[in-house]
Amino acid sequence: MALNQRLLAFFPSNRYDKRMKTILKYLKPYRKPLFLTAVLCVVYTLGGAFLPYLMSRIVDDGIAAGDMSTILKLGGMMLGLAILSMLCALWTSAVNARISAGFSHDLTRGIFQKASALDFENFSRIGTSGLLTRSTHDVSTLSGASSMMVNVVVVVPILMVGGVAFALLSDRVLALILLLATPLAFLILFPIVRHLDRLWKLSDEYIDEQNRLMRERLSGIRVIRAFDKEAHEHGRIAHATEEMAKYIIRANVRAGYVNPLCMLVLNFAAVVMLLVGANRLQNPELMQAGLTAGGVIATVQYVALILNGVMMLSWTFVFLPHLKVCINRVTEVLNLPDEPELEGRGEIIGGDLVLSGVGFSYPDSELKTLSGIDLTVHAGETVAIIGGTGSGKSTILKLLLDFYPPAEGEISLGGKPYAEIGRADVRCNISAALQKGMVFEGTLLDNVRMGNPDASEDDVRTVLDIAQMTEFADSHPEGLSYRLAQAGANISGGQKQRISIARTILKPASVYVFDDSFSALDYLTESKLRKALNRYLAGKSQIIITQRAATAMRCDRIYVIEQGGIVGSGTHAELVKSCKVYREIVRSQLGGDSV
Repeated sequence: MALNQRLLAFFPSNRYDKRMKTILKYLKPYRKPLFLTAVLCVVYTLGGAFLPYLMSRIVDDGIAAGDMSTILKLGGMMLGLAILSMLCALWTSAVNARISAGFSHDLTRGIFQKASALDFENFSRIGTSGLLTRSTHDVSTLSGASSMMVNVVVVVPILMVGGVAFALLSDRVLALILLLATPLAFLILFPIVRHLDRLWKLSDEYIDEQNRLMRERLSGIRVIRAFDKEAHEHGRIAHATEEMAKYIIRANVRAGYVNPLCMLVLNFAAVVMLLVGANRLQNPELMQAGLTAGGVIATVQYVALILNGVMMLSWTFVFLPHLKVCINRVTEVLNLPDEPELEGRGEIIGGDLVLSGVGFSYPDSELKTLSGIDLTVHAGETVAIIGGTGSGKSTILKLLLDFYPPAEGEISLGGKPYAEIGRADVRCNISAALQKGMVFEGTLLDNVRMGNPDASEDDVRTVLDIAQMTEFADSHPEGLSYRLAQAGANISGGQKQRISIARTILKPASVYVFDDSFSALDYLTESKLRKALNRYLAGKSQIIITQRAATAMRCDRIYVIEQGGIVGSGTHAELVKSCKVYREIVRSQLGGDSV
């Protein structure tokens, strides 16, 4: 009962059953190799368990009787059995390695596929660093568990039950000493492993934190060096590392008590058995009853077998808390719901876009990011949304692309609410250049064609010309086949933005959104690009999200946003007179004469 309660404390309720089913699904393809491993384990374990019996026969029937032929015969059997056990053990290791590698590969791929299918709410809740840790460290732990699973399930019972059974056959009195010592060894385990799961959980959380800080440091290394913040960043990472190490050391120190204590108990039992056996061998009556020196030696050797079983089982109990944490963390990702499939037929609907009383707050945030947003874009109109950093401009774009549903209000396109037209139609009708001009490793042609895979090279050249990138393409002998490095490391920030703009306008749509997509361009390049863009997108709706007053003032209508709410709308001339926030933006950027 006590053991069952301990196990239930480790793995409570049906929730863990569901998680185990999720993990076992990835082991299902390896049922045949696992069965083969089990058979091989049975063979080499039984072979090892039979060796002490043969040794006792050599002592009693060979050495005691001076029969050399019996010694050689039984010795040959021992050698053959040892070689067979060794070969089975080697084969088991090879099969286990394949199972472990395949399981690790499948589980990592499953996590990656799930991460790619998550909606933005669940993705942001787990975080990039958490997904990295789960797909590396946690998968590695589960992979190790998969390779030792058969040993625990098959080998340990044979060692424990077989060892005790053979010991009883050799000498019942000595076997009773062994039977008393074995439960004592297990009783030592429970206080040690009691709080290990909490320590492993905290250590894994700090591994997540360490990954997050390392990613942040590597991506921002230029800024860190420019502001001489190396020492500060080292301190942050050192703190996370020290906390992680503290919990890992505590867990490993606790786990390290297991082997010495269990060995102490069982080796003490072996000493007691030798003393009792030696005293009993001096009793002639017991010798006549069948007690032999070989039987004592065999029984003591079975202590070693049972000790191996206890060690394996004890390490299993020590490993269970960490395994439980890893299972919880991995299945937390695998059991998350996928982003709903895109609904709709992917048809162009129209360029009329209306936000009515839209409010929104990010998951786990108590404050509203947007509140009471009323915004209208008529077909063919160019509208600007201007505001300071953190005012909620980019959040509006995420709602327009249906990355998140609005918490309040409604968004409609072409006179139809988003809920009716489906996400496929939303994404078909809206083409957006996001705030970060993302460039992927590959050719210039491939990067631009992401907007429309069916576009011809002439179409790509046309949009590159509008984005003021033709000169860049022609300056390289490869032309459109010029290879861009990962994240666009071999081009400037402005060139990244222009590639993003070209990709955006290559896609046929009814509404085009540019989220701070001109911020890295000089005013002359922006002016040329905007003129060419307006000609190319004539009759299409444009939404330009910006912090630049010079960019916004050329639009048909401007919406001013501050602290998640619209504080003014109208033309540049109207807002200069009626909106204090806009007037301050214009004055700070263009000078007092522009107001």
